[in-house]
Amino acid sequence: MKHYIAKISSILIAAIIILTTATTAFAEDSLKINGADKTVNKGDTIKFTLNLADTREDVIGFEVRVFYDSEKLELVKGSVTSETFDNLFYNEEIKGKIPLNWTDFNNPVNCANKTPFFSCNFKVLDGGEAKFTYFVTELYGNDMTYLKSYTWSYDVTDGNDAIITDGVLPITDDEETLNNRQSHFINYVDGKGEENSPNKDNHESVVGKQRSTQIQQDVVEVTRYEDVQNGGSGSKNSGVSPMLFIFIGIPVLVVLIIVAIVLANKKNKKAADGSDYDGGEPKFDISAEQQAMEEAGETDDE
Repeated sequence: MKHYIAKISSILIAAIIILTTATTAFAEDSLKINGADKTVNKGDTIKFTLNLADTREDVIGFEVRVFYDSEKLELVKGSVTSETFDNLFYNEEIKGKIPLNWTDFNNPVNCANKTPFFSCNFKVLDGGEAKFTYFVTELYGNDMTYLKSYTWSYDVTDGNDAIITDGVLPITDDEETLNNRQSHFINYVDGKGEENSPNKDNHESVVGKQRSTQIQQDVVEVTRYEDVQNGGSGSKNSGVSPMLFIFIGIPVLVVLIIVAIVLANKKNKKAADGSDYDGGEPKFDISAEQQAMEEAGETDDE
């Protein structure tokens, strides 16, 4: 009897060890995003979608940044798309951050209902926990003032499996962004504008340092949507400014003219003074030539 009990106990212990190991391995390969109940697995490809809704006026421009954990997630190149905003500017080459901006005065976009702002795919690199965050620098409507009525949300899907639906995206704590990208637009924690938030009496916000007048990096930081899709070089201008030729070319031309004049004057002076032998071809000496002719018995009289 004791022999059977010992054998059963050994089997149970082995089973527990196997289950524990398998559970641990599974936990190490599963990724929790923004504290969601559902997880995704290492090697999966997930889709992230940012949405905008409840605007009372059409959108004519924005500047937005979406941040992700680059140690856990890898942006799939060429997957950034937007059916809502034509000619969307963005950059997919910056690790951990996707800057986006768009402006079109002639084609304002209505986002009164839930509208996909943009979407992209990520490959899950590792298990653990990861965060998506965002920061809005500008979001303005027809009168060129920032929108006060809106609702931001986001969705994460793993194939047909919804991981997060209508989630409230956290605001970034990236110091560089908070110190340099703050404008008149205010980012509220609940993702809603000041006019349509139920928390008007206690509307918590994240406000960075108001940026001073400075040269903005947006055009350098982002590339055209079409160019990135086609593997192009983007909208960066690598040409040389015409002003560079003006400031450098004119002084060089003046110096060359002065040098030419000096050389011409020297040449004229040497031509006027035959005694200045410069080491070139010997000058013709008529007296020496005449003496040589006399020695040969030839004179002018003959």
